[in-house]
Amino acid sequence: MNIAICDDDRVIIEQIEEFLQIIHDKSLEYEVFFCAEELQKYITENNVNFDVFILDIEMKEMSGIDFAKKLREKNVDSLIIFMTSHSQYVFDVFETVTFDFIQKPLTFEKIKNTLEKTKNYLEIKRRSFVFSYKKNNYNIAFSDICYLEKDGRKVWIYTIDDKKYQCNMTLKEIWSQLDDEMFGMLNKSLIVNLSKIEGIIGENVILQDDRMLYVSRDYRKEIKKKHLNYLRGQV
Repeated sequence: MNIAICDDDRVIIEQIEEFLQIIHDKSLEYEVFFCAEELQKYITENNVNFDVFILDIEMKEMSGIDFAKKLREKNVDSLIIFMTSHSQYVFDVFETVTFDFIQKPLTFEKIKNTLEKTKNYLEIKRRSFVFSYKKNNYNIAFSDICYLEKDGRKVWIYTIDDKKYQCNMTLKEIWSQLDDEMFGMLNKSLIVNLSKIEGIIGENVILQDDRMLYVSRDYRKEIKKKHLNYLRGQV
C-alpha cells in the first residue's frame, strides 16, 4: 500500500512517521510532503500515483480539499483521508469522495485503526469476479466492474472500458463472489459497483462515465444508505 502523507506541520509528519515505525508493517510504503504544491509537483514530474492520500485540510497555500478536487479530475480510484483540528470540515470533505476523516490531535490508535481499515478495503477492492463462458475462463477485478445485469439465467457484466461479458449464474451464485460492502442492488435485475456511482437522483443512479441506471422504489433507500457509507469510508 503506497501512501502519500501531506501536512505543512513538521511535528505532525514526524508523529505519523513515528506511529508507522511502531506499526512496522512492511507492506506499507510512504512518502511525506510538506505542502500540496510539492505533492502535486512530485506526482506530475514522476508520473506516479498513490493508493492512499493522507491530507491535512488547512494548509497555507493549497488546502487539502483543493488538492483533492484536482486529484479527482484524473484519479477516481485512490483513497483520500483528511486530517483536521476542526470538525466543521467533516461534511465538506465528502465532495471529493473521501474514504475517511481523522480529527486532530492524532493518536497512535487513530492512525493504526485508519490504516487497518484502509488496508482491508484495498484487499477487498483488488479481488476479482471469476466466471466461465463457452469453455473460456475470465477473471475481472472488482474495480473494473461498473455493474451487472441479470437477464433470466444470463448475466451481463459491464466494465469501465465499455466491454460487456456474458455468463450464466443465479443471483445467489453472483453474490457468493461479490462483496456486499462494495456492491448494491438497484432492482431485481441490476447490481452496481458503489465506487462507480457519481450520484443518485430520484429513480436514476448516475455513473461516473455518465451512464444512467434505474433504481426501483423498493431498493432506493438501501442503495442510498450503502452509497453514503461508501463515501464516508464506513466499509
